[in-house]
Order: sequence, then structure tokens, then C-alpha cells
Amino acid sequence: MSAHAWADELPYPQEAIILTISGAVQNHNAKGLVYLDRPMIEAIGLSEVNTHTVYSSKAHQWHGVLMRDLLVYVGAKGETIEVHALDGYRTEIPVQDFYDYDVLLATKQDGRDLSIRRRGPIRIIYPIDHDESLLDPKYTSRFVWQIEKMIVK
Repeated sequence: MSAHAWADELPYPQEAIILTISGAVQNHNAKGLVYLDRPMIEAIGLSEVNTHTVYSSKAHQWHGVLMRDLLVYVGAKGETIEVHALDGYRTEIPVQDFYDYDVLLATKQDGRDLSIRRRGPIRIIYPIDHDESLLDPKYTSRFVWQIEKMIVK
């Protein structure tokens, strides 16, 4: 997917908004903002990974969009992504992670839509079973669940 594949004006969500992206984004569907619903996220292009998380004892099948593809879709121009969760948790993730690893913005676990009760509606999954370097404790804080917004910096 090339950076010019998406128009400056993105479509507006037709279902419940589950993610808001702001900051250094070129493409938007509101005043400087990007509102996304589940179908919009999944339409970017679904990927899957079978992996454990740092918080699970068994591997799961995760489906979602690669974070690097999401960043291209919104025309992100920044070095970091500040990720905010529904419970107030916040962390910054270097954009380079999304190009170094197949980091997924997951919408499904084992074939089922993620709900707030199941640590959704979206969450970040690093493929730790596919790269030992991701077991480094610095990645632990980057496994964010119940994501509500991202700020591109």
C-alpha cells in the first residue's frame, strides 16, 4: 500500500466509533481528526498472527490491521504514537516498532470480535512468538488493550 493510496478526506464511520486518531495526520474525516469504526479498520486490510501476549499463558489467533498500514491510511507523519486506553492508561510507542515488527491492531481474538469485556474493542498485539527480541521488558507497556484514541506526534 503506498502513501498516496488514500484520499485526504476519509469516509465517515457508519457504525459506532471505536478509535479516534489525532495529531500529525494528513487524511481525516473530521476537523483534523480521524474517526474509525470496526468495518473501516478491517477494510484497511486484515492480517492475522498466532501468538501469546505478555499477559497470556497460551497463544491465540489475532486478526486486525497492521499498525503500519493504519498509519499509511491516516497519512501519519510522526515519530511516536501516544496510545490511550479506556481506563486512563497511556503510553508512547515509537513508530519504528510498526516497521520493524508485524504489530497488529487487533479487532478479533480466536475469531470473535473483541469487546470491552474481552479487552477490546481494539488492542495492540506484538508477535512475540515470532521474534524473541520482543520478550524484552520494554515492550510490556506497549501491549495496550481497550484502546480509545491515538495521537500521532
